[in-house]
Amino acid sequence: MNIDIPTDAACVSTVLAQGGIAIIPSSVGYGIVGTEADALHRIYTVKRRGPHKRHAIIGSYALHREMHVLPAEKADLVRLLTVDLNLPLGVIAPYRKDHPLIARLDEATLAASSMDGTMAMLVNGGPFQEELVRVAAASGRAVLGSSANLTGQGTKTVVEEIEPEIREAADIVVDYGRVRDGWPRASSTMVDFKGMRVVRVGACYEVIRDVVGRFAGLDWPRIDLQLK
Repeated sequence: MNIDIPTDAACVSTVLAQGGIAIIPSSVGYGIVGTEADALHRIYTVKRRGPHKRHAIIGSYALHREMHVLPAEKADLVRLLTVDLNLPLGVIAPYRKDHPLIARLDEATLAASSMDGTMAMLVNGGPFQEELVRVAAASGRAVLGSSANLTGQGTKTVVEEIEPEIREAADIVVDYGRVRDGWPRASSTMVDFKGMRVVRVGACYEVIRDVVGRFAGLDWPRIDLQLK
């Protein structure tokens, strides 16, 4: 089997632009994504997702720098983690409402993708994600979604583990095998950079916690503590 990331990303971008849904790989697990309002609503429905849950932007470091608004020291920490140390990270931060990809979103989609003036973005999710984001952004579209699983059933690290109804909802599935950072836990570590708190312990958390302790003097919770 040959993996052709540019060709696969272009195919997915075309499907999404036509209102379709895609299941795609990232380094932390498989995601289900769309760019159009109806597709994103269908994702909510098939996942049996509560209205309090939010879409995340499938992003890149470049898109994060364009879209998120952070003071220099917090921006430097994101760069250290995602660029210098090549770690995946879910970044929750205030965003630029006038960014062209945000301005395109309808009111309902924006409400389903933001909270208290912040948006979540998976940064450095792997080479396929980087290429898809680049192609979609060039066509003026933001890629949004969440993990490819029924709500509460855990992020999947191989396509075969994804529930049949989730797979059937997708118009295209990109299967690159088992994801790189899915052990010992899949899904991204999510950090609210507005309040500098851990929202979700996920992939590479022990490394991320060590880095922010060493280089930023932050004492984030150990994994044996219950996060509220």
